[in-house]
This record gives sequence, structure tokens and C-alpha cells, in this order.
Amino acid sequence: MSGSALLAPREDTDSAVVQEAAGDAAGEKVVDRYRTWVGDHRVSAALLAGLVATHLATVVGYFMPGIGLPQLDWNRINGTIYTPRASPDVQSLSGGVFHYVDGIVFTVVFAVSVYPLLSWRSTALGNALKGLFFGTILATLSCVFMIPRVYFPDAHVGFFSHHLGWKLILAVYVWHWVYGMNLGMIYNPPARDDGATPRNR
Repeated sequence: MSGSALLAPREDTDSAVVQEAAGDAAGEKVVDRYRTWVGDHRVSAALLAGLVATHLATVVGYFMPGIGLPQLDWNRINGTIYTPRASPDVQSLSGGVFHYVDGIVFTVVFAVSVYPLLSWRSTALGNALKGLFFGTILATLSCVFMIPRVYFPDAHVGFFSHHLGWKLILAVYVWHWVYGMNLGMIYNPPARDDGATPRNR
């Protein structure tokens, strides 16, 4: 076998490795550019993160029975509070509007008030953990206050909503963890010493 024949596969392999490395570098540059944009446009990024995180968690809430947990239809539940005498369709619509607004507003609260207080590094993993931490806080507030005192005040669901069963409590936490994880992955600014110059736009 000739020397050129031996080198041909090596050249192909090296080319594939180089192309893969170039693709990885390009992907990292896209992520870095996005994170810099988030650092420069924190309000816009918070609004985007709130919308996407709320929507993805809402979809997961409908799919909960697929993993053996109760369905969480926050649109309908909120609708019974905001428009108690309306038809089920109107309740779902009105509840959905307020549900999404709530998700976006909570995200702005996270970005402005909670995120700066959390001391771990603003890496992609660190920001995801910040979002998960915030989601855990919201889930706890939901189980301790919102479900027993606002959504079902006459049902006597007990402290931490425990009369509704552990599966409902777990579903509430899973829902808010999905929200928080996506929140942290999308609202993902670099650390201030990474070169980002924050500008609210």
C-alpha cells in the first residue's frame, strides 16, 4: 500500500476533527454573544425569559399525567379567581392572560431583586441554579400560601397543602423547577467582570 493511500484517511479524519472543533467554537461564540446581549439588555432579556419559561412550564403542567403526577392547569385555576362567574372558556382565557403576566412579572422581580443577591458565579450553570433556587421559592410559596389560602380556601387542604397528597406537591415543585431552570438558562448574563457593560433597554 502506498504512502499516499495511508495518508488519505488521516487527512479526512483530521478534516472532520477540524470541522467539528470549528463548529464547537462557532457555537460557543453564539452563546457568548447571546450572554453579552443579555448583560447589555437585562430588562428585555428578563421579559423574553419570563415569556419562554412560563410557556414551557405551562405546557409541562398539562403533560404531568404522563409521569404519574396530577395535571396543573394554572390557566383555568387562575381564571376561577379572576373571573369566577364566567364560562369555562372565558375563565381559561382570562386566567391564561394573568398567568403569563404573573410569570413575566416574577421574572422581572428575579432579574432586578433576587439575581443580584445570589453570590455564586454567573456561569451558565450558576445562572441555571439561580433560576432553580427562585423556582423553589415560588413553589414553596404556592404550597404554603397560594393553594390553601387563595385557590382552595374552603377545602381545608392543610399546612403545605398536604391533604391534597404528595403527588400534587411534587407536581407543583416540578412545574416551578421547569420554570426556574428555563428562566436561568435564558436570563443568562455573564459576570460583570467578563466584559459585559450592563445597559437597560
